[in-house]
Formats: sequence, C-alpha cells, structure tokens
Amino acid sequence: MKRRLFLQGAGACAGLGALPFRSYAADALGLKAGKPYAGTRLAIMLPPSSQFRAQEKRLPEFEAASGIKVAYQYVPYGQLLEKLTTEAVGGSSAYDLVAYQDSWLASLANYLSPIDAQVRADGVDMSRYPDVYRKACQFSGATYGLPVRAHPQLLFYRKDLYEQAGISPPATWDDMLTSAAAVQKQTGVPGVAMDYVKGSGFQNLWLWFNCLWGHGSDVLDAEGKPLFNNAAGVAATQAYVDVLLKHKVANPGSSQFNEYDMVNAMAQGNAATMMVWWWTYSVLTGDRSRLKPEQVGFAPMLRVGQAQSPTVAIVMPFGISRQSRHQEAAWEFMKWVSNPVLEKAIVCDKSDPQSADIVATHTATYLDEAVNAANHGLHRAALASLQQARTVPQLAAWPQIATALESAISEIVSSGKPVRPALDDAAAQVARIARRAGGRGRSQESRS
Repeated sequence: MKRRLFLQGAGACAGLGALPFRSYAADALGLKAGKPYAGTRLAIMLPPSSQFRAQEKRLPEFEAASGIKVAYQYVPYGQLLEKLTTEAVGGSSAYDLVAYQDSWLASLANYLSPIDAQVRADGVDMSRYPDVYRKACQFSGATYGLPVRAHPQLLFYRKDLYEQAGISPPATWDDMLTSAAAVQKQTGVPGVAMDYVKGSGFQNLWLWFNCLWGHGSDVLDAEGKPLFNNAAGVAATQAYVDVLLKHKVANPGSSQFNEYDMVNAMAQGNAATMMVWWWTYSVLTGDRSRLKPEQVGFAPMLRVGQAQSPTVAIVMPFGISRQSRHQEAAWEFMKWVSNPVLEKAIVCDKSDPQSADIVATHTATYLDEAVNAANHGLHRAALASLQQARTVPQLAAWPQIATALESAISEIVSSGKPVRPALDDAAAQVARIARRAGGRGRSQESRS
C-alpha cells in the first residue's frame, strides 16, 4: 500500500504543489524506517537558487520523516569553487554535503565520498536520469554524487517578431543566421544576442562548445594535447564569432556581453533570438522584462553541422564530503533531495515566486504531461536538447584551460585578431597547462 501511495504521488501536478511532503511514507521515499539517524545535524554548501529555496522550505518535512536536521548554507556561485577548494585543502568537516559543478569534479574527487555502494544497496536506479547527467557525476569509474540541478540549452525567440517576418524558429546554426537576418531586416531589432566577453565564469565558451563539437573537434585529443586549433576547430570558432563579425546579425554589444547582459538585452527588447540555459524563461517572462509571456517562444537547442550534433549541458550534483562525520545521515538526505516525487512537487508549485522553479533532472519529469502543462512545455523541449548532449571536459586543470580559451574568444571579437593565430597561442598555453597537470589533464569521457 505504501508503494501505491508513492506512485499516486507522482500523478496530478496540481495536487503535488500544495501537498505536504510528509504525507508520503518514509520507506516509499527511500528513507530507512525507525529514524536511525534522528538528532543528526547536517550542513550543506550550495549556491543561491529558487530551486534550493523550494527544497529549503520543505526541510522540516524531511526532518519529520527522518529525524535529521539540515541547514542550507548559501555561497555565491562566483565564490563556490574557491570555498569548496579551501574546505578540501584544509581538511574541514564543517560541511557534510556540497553542491558542485560537473567540470570541477576532477579536482574535487578526493574531497568527495564515492557513493556506488550506497546506490547499489538502496537500489537507486541511475537510469532514471538522462545519460549526460548520470555521467557528469562519475570520474575514474566512481560515482561522486546525484544530479540534483542541471541546465540544458534552449533557443529562445520572439514569437511576435518571427511572425512579423514570416519565419519559423530555426533548428540549425545556419538556419539561425538566415532567421536572424530576416527578423533584423523586417523589424529593426538585432537578430540575436551573443556573449563573447571574458571574465564571467567562462560563459563565452558555452555556445562555442556546440560549434566545436558540431564541426568534429574538441579541446584535447586522447593523449591530452590541444585539438581545438586543428582545421575543424578553426572553422568552428570562425563560425562562432562570425555571427557578429561577418554576418552582423548579433546585437553590437555582444562583444562585451556576458550571459546576464545577453539575457537582459532580449528581456529589454533588444534581441529577437538567444541561445542559453533553460532557466532564462522565467527572466524573459518575469516582472523585470519588457516582454509579455505570449511574446516569448522556445525550441530545442540549435544543432551544428548535423541533426544530432552535441549540445552542452551543465550539471550540479550533490555530493557527500569525504570529511563528513555523518556519512550515513548524509546519504539519507541525498536520497530524499534527489527523489522524483520531491522534484515534481517543486516544479509544479507556482504559489511563491521566490521558490517557483523549473529545474528538474529526471527523464520521467521531463516527459510528464502535468509538469509540461504547468511549465508551458518547457521540459519536453529541454529533453530534446539533451539528446547527444555532453558536459565540458572533466579536467583537473579545467579552470586554467578555460581561462586561456575564453581569452582567445574575447580577443578575436574585441581586437580583430585572426582566429588561427589566436587559437594557436591559446593551444600553446593549454599545452603547458596540460603538461603541468600530467595525467590529470586528460579528459574523462562525457558523451551521452
């Protein structure tokens, strides 16, 4: 009967939004009976987000089911890696769990506890996640977390402007150039917003990766040597910067835009198209946007070169600190916070703008009819974007490598430096970085 209650809980979205989570049996949520860890206090480090605020509002329900008290301790995203590294190097046990970005795993694996034994013991089905999310939690054959937060890319476009120009949303990079030019000519609004500036958390690399992979290149080869400056990488980078430099369909400010500037440009009516993470929908349709919800359209992310070329996904798993003194209790929380019932309850609950969120990681949630009805079909489009998706390479030296790459992109756009010399210079820097990193410089397989 308890298992039946769990399945019914995954039903109508309207019921889940306001339903107290404690109504579900503890064992149906994967928790151990008898509250064996009652009285334990856990601390988790994570960046601010409406998704995490929604979880935080439900923590008393977890405490009621488990007897475990959890405190969310927020660290600004821009400071999160530094804070995590400081805790790891210092051997601190202040945090029992942490949220981390997938590209940091190579450098943080020694700080995190592998959870494969717990996954097997409790029968957690990792196939419930898209492959790219599952693989983002793995390094050197071990699993170091569960994917709780993740972002696929989507194409956002102005429905009204596209209708005015008599065109449909594009499906490929080349289609985007044609569509952006048509909209710009017909309406006078810049066809697309891009973000090429450096120094904003490597944001100018996200779309570049789509071009790089779509043209058949990558950052490093199998031996850990730079590959991005080969002929395919040069062609990919040229295609990426030519949106602004040659085709002139990008908002002129794109050379100095970071991701937030790009999103704001579209929200203020200064771009007809944008390629970015799915969380942007709430910004474009929110109170600070000049756009009305009916003006904002979205579609699966553009493909480059072929119908199923890779797109980029970002995954933020929750992991258990190896230094935590409460490993078992931390795993209890991991099971609860990653449960699809909780996820569905959060993405369906629109009662509080401060905690309303669309982020989900389970394939079943992406396909759920009620979830899509509550979120305008966003999840179905996102799942389409995730087909063949990849995360950025898992490299211990990724921050240093990414710094060289983002600087090269910015230099090409801002100073007019030719693509090949810029990539060759960056490749020389990356080769030195990779040599210093030794074997840790090699990429782990991240393809779906």
